[in-house]
Amino acid sequence: MRSDTARWPAAVASLLMMAQTFAAGVVLQNGTVYTANSRQPWAQAIVMRDGKFAFVGSNAQARAFADPGAQIIDLQGKTVLPGIVDSHIHTSLGEFLLHRLCNVRSYSVEEGYSKLATCAKSAPPGDWVIAYGWYFTDNPRIGDVRLERLNNIVPDRKLAVVSLDLHSMWVNSKTLQAFKITRDTPNPVGGRIERNPRSGEPTGILRDAAHNPVLNAVLHDSTYAASTADLFRTADPYLNGLGIMSIIDAMVDDDMETAYHRLDADGKLTMHVSLAFGVNPANYRTEIPRIAAKRERQTPHTRVDFVKVFADGNIEDNLASMLPHNGHPVTPGYYTQEQMNDLVRVAENNGLNVFVHAIGDGAARQVLDAVAAARRAGPCSTCRHTLTHLQGVDPSDIRRFKPLQVIANIQEGWLAPRAFGGPVGYDYVTATGSGPAGTKLAAQMLPYGPLHAAGARLAGGSDWFFTNENPWQDIEAGATSRDPGEAKQKAMLPGHVINQQALVDARTIGGAYQMFSESDSGSIEVGKSADLVVIDRNVLKIPARQIHDTQVVMTFFEGRQIAGP
Repeated sequence: MRSDTARWPAAVASLLMMAQTFAAGVVLQNGTVYTANSRQPWAQAIVMRDGKFAFVGSNAQARAFADPGAQIIDLQGKTVLPGIVDSHIHTSLGEFLLHRLCNVRSYSVEEGYSKLATCAKSAPPGDWVIAYGWYFTDNPRIGDVRLERLNNIVPDRKLAVVSLDLHSMWVNSKTLQAFKITRDTPNPVGGRIERNPRSGEPTGILRDAAHNPVLNAVLHDSTYAASTADLFRTADPYLNGLGIMSIIDAMVDDDMETAYHRLDADGKLTMHVSLAFGVNPANYRTEIPRIAAKRERQTPHTRVDFVKVFADGNIEDNLASMLPHNGHPVTPGYYTQEQMNDLVRVAENNGLNVFVHAIGDGAARQVLDAVAAARRAGPCSTCRHTLTHLQGVDPSDIRRFKPLQVIANIQEGWLAPRAFGGPVGYDYVTATGSGPAGTKLAAQMLPYGPLHAAGARLAGGSDWFFTNENPWQDIEAGATSRDPGEAKQKAMLPGHVINQQALVDARTIGGAYQMFSESDSGSIEVGKSADLVVIDRNVLKIPARQIHDTQVVMTFFEGRQIAGP
């Protein structure tokens, strides 16, 4: 006890010094500061005080403005950007799936079985074996996985193999029995149980909403489960270290909300968080008012503005909503047009916005038509409806985003040929073009450059857990349409790339705009929250092929250094 007590004066002195430094402020000088403020895009120095930017300008002016006792940091020419916004991320799932589960990513069915068998041997005690990572781009024959083999590998425990994109799950017979999934179980709204075409029996593959009960059990009731708060405690500092200061967590539930609120109450939440709660065709009319009521419980660093809507599933499972192409009829999504119109209307009546997962061009048109119907009924100056992914957008619909004031939430990292996986040499557009979609439709995918050229407002996000969370690698992919670090690779969609400044803006002020926080963050301006990242290179000026190697030197959140030396 005596040795602990002896340290108290030093600890108290340290805390007092930190408090005095915070009050006196921090000066960053001799930097290359990109502010994302069009009225003053560049500066040399910044003064931060009381959690806000107090001055932005030249070195000499900053020194004159700074208080006595302010901490002076010489940046030695390093680049400063506003804190990065990831406006489409799944934080707890990223931590759980990628850092807590056994990885079975594989390039053949047999390799997948082998990795799964290894995972089963090392699985923790309990009645589950859970793995993550199977996907069609890595293994085009993933459809050959058989329930009988899964039962042989894991005969005595429940099994769940989560696909890389979370749209599919492979389970064994033990799991089917435990969740009472039989030939007589109807497909849920927004999902599908794959069945043997002859017998009608489930094959062990569950799509989208069909696997939600299993996923909930995996996340909360299995021996692999961790508390959501624990997942956030690990994931948030990791994301801070990449320069990320603000996020839209794009599919949250009440448990996640509680965890974020607890972290904020404990002073441990080092980012601004917008919570997008999910709805589906069966519950949106009752859920949206309930979600709107949550705004009464917002905390200093959390807010609620969006409902997350899945308009469709992915192309490869024939769940994307597609317009007629190549002689194929319209492929419907998860909502009728009447339902989508109603959903947008109910959201607006409750002061919320829709944040819509739209893969197929039919889904994009459906949502744009729903917003257009709402605008014919009356204006909405506060609406910031958002379409995300946008893997397919008909050329005639690209120009509708700007007048309808619909935000294009892009995953710029998806412009890399292997963003979704695949062996060396894989090109997603080429592979898709060789299938039913055809080369013409494949070449129109991910029209991020055309959306930008048409004046659509952009916000950028990673869609981590599914795809790369590193913003610097994503920005390089968005500027080159090559895999990060593969400068000699043929660009996949060279006509769809975006310039570096626009990509940085989408990850700063553009993301802040989607979050309704552009008056408080997203750019380095006097009076805004002092959130910034210091990096080792000027990603706006260097050749795009060098961006992926960007190293974060330090990050500040509300004027406090939270990463770096």
